[in-house]
Amino acid sequence: MEETPEGAAQEGSTLSGTPSETPTADAGVYQQDPPVVYVKKSPVPIIIGAIYALFQTLAVLASLAVVLGGALLAGFAAEVGEGAAEGGFLLTILGLLSLVLSSIGVYAGVLMIQYKKKGISIALGLLVFGYFLNIPMNMAAGLPVFDGMGFGLLMNGFCGALVAIPLLVSSISEQMD
Repeated sequence: MEETPEGAAQEGSTLSGTPSETPTADAGVYQQDPPVVYVKKSPVPIIIGAIYALFQTLAVLASLAVVLGGALLAGFAAEVGEGAAEGGFLLTILGLLSLVLSSIGVYAGVLMIQYKKKGISIALGLLVFGYFLNIPMNMAAGLPVFDGMGFGLLMNGFCGALVAIPLLVSSISEQMD
């Protein structure tokens, strides 16, 4: 470190000299920061996500039954009668679509358990898509196309409201990513 005469200007960014005085307590330097408050995360997303994933797991099993039933129907088409092969093929395709959607539903439930808002969005989208999937499922089963669609709308609305609870409650919504 170079020394400079007292009157000369210093070069660079070095500091020299002695501190004048210590700050007073009124200056706020020694005051404590506000206390840190730890908020426990709400268990609601975990409960709703677990229930949703459980029901979607049951839907995966039901979809597997539909796929196997459609494949068996298509396999025994000669013994069952005319049109059974096409019906069995359509039933198998719809069962595979339901299987994929139910698997995505299980994933959405897991995301909800991990406090991810993306899981709620996926679940709500699946509820809407599942409602409209009932139309071709009724056609494949030989039922009237719009049979039970009013009750389905009511139930999907109830399930949608249940799934959306973590988004609707602001304190829970703030805890989710």
